[in-house]
Amino acid sequence: MQKLVLAAVIAAFSAPIGALAEVTGASVGYDYTGLAENGMGGANKSELGGSMEYSFGPAFSMQGDMAMRYLNGTNYDSQGLTLHAIARPGNGAAVGFFAGKDWVEGRGIEFYGLEGAGQIGAIGYDAALTHVDGRGADANGLSLRGAYSMNDRFDLGGRLEGFRSQGENMSRYAATAGYEVTPGMKMTGEFGFVDGVGMPAESYIGLGFKATFGSNQGATFAKRGFMDFVPAF
Repeated sequence: MQKLVLAAVIAAFSAPIGALAEVTGASVGYDYTGLAENGMGGANKSELGGSMEYSFGPAFSMQGDMAMRYLNGTNYDSQGLTLHAIARPGNGAAVGFFAGKDWVEGRGIEFYGLEGAGQIGAIGYDAALTHVDGRGADANGLSLRGAYSMNDRFDLGGRLEGFRSQGENMSRYAATAGYEVTPGMKMTGEFGFVDGVGMPAESYIGLGFKATFGSNQGATFAKRGFMDFVPAF
């Protein structure tokens, strides 16, 4: 009898949630970035990650991200989780709040921030302000990304990021490109530079592949977190 009552309670709560929420977009992808001066064989980062978005109506949704990374320069492993709360004020724009945590060799690094994304004609954009809780060594980051659709398969764009902590600054800027091989499957590439205090600017190369699903063909926002500012480690 207790099992029947428990099953009834679970069904009662699950039914309205299932009716209200639906998966509108998801993605899974692999990215590789490495410092070009080292011939891609030195410091680099490999990442396998995915996102899924649940909609609770036309004005609100939730997005979750998960990533697993390998940092070749240090032989470190890293994992990351992020949750986004998304509102849609209209005109194709989205604003959100996100919070998450990166783990590097078991050490946790928490972060949170504000974000926005949308489409203006053939230009898509994504922006975020990130605060990293370093337990006494906090940091702040700014991320700006945009892409112009040349046609229904090919786009060109760029990304600009700045990261500032106590006594240390780092910037990253790159040109990006994307090509949709088949509907829902896209190859990406980027070439840029990373520059920090006390170090010369170093060029890096990035390659990636992403598969998207759902009515929105993927999730609303890009990846977030401390490790997303670092192209190689």
